[in-house]
Amino acid sequence: MRLRNKNWTKNYIEENSKYMINAEKKINIDKLFKKKQDTYLEIGCGKGKFIIEQAIKNKDKNFIAMEKETTVIGVALKKAITTEDFDLTNLLFLNKYAENLLDLFNLNSLNGIFLNFSDPWPKSKSFKKRLTYIDFLNIYWDLLKDNGIIEIKTDNDKLYEFSLEEIAKSKFKLIYNTNNLYSEKELLKDNIATEYEEKFHNLGKNINKIVIKKEV
Repeated sequence: MRLRNKNWTKNYIEENSKYMINAEKKINIDKLFKKKQDTYLEIGCGKGKFIIEQAIKNKDKNFIAMEKETTVIGVALKKAITTEDFDLTNLLFLNKYAENLLDLFNLNSLNGIFLNFSDPWPKSKSFKKRLTYIDFLNIYWDLLKDNGIIEIKTDNDKLYEFSLEEIAKSKFKLIYNTNNLYSEKELLKDNIATEYEEKFHNLGKNINKIVIKKEV
């Protein structure tokens, strides 16, 4: 999610560094949170609505909100800190690019990954940058524990189709997929919408969702 540069975010992040992950060396998830429990990573957390609500509703799980843009993650961090009755014990923020995931995390260390409204990189020559490209899927496979899941949501129909094609090449098991999430009442019971999701759904755009699982 692109935002105009906000000068206050850099200082705000530094002042609240205890909620940020220091990724100068590989992250040890077992020592990251106060409680040792299943850990989930959102790649591209945007303004943070989705991951903050996940952390609030699932105190028995830990969450990492990853975002490459400093301004955006600063906004998300402030939203989390200023959320009423939210203590941030199971949510931390990471200001890094997804291209270096294997340098950031240990193998078999995550229980799930969320890819919400990732950049579709629409130009055909940029397909390798899409976060559901097979090379990324292979990295996710290595980072996930057995039975780990990936949830993908997008408003971009071409990215949805591309993702299904790449998943078919991968080792992941396709659990379910839909090109119209809001027509699936069962899937909506526990659905947490992102800022983009609310915007596009309100405009009448269909929302695509895919869930895949690492089964060995």
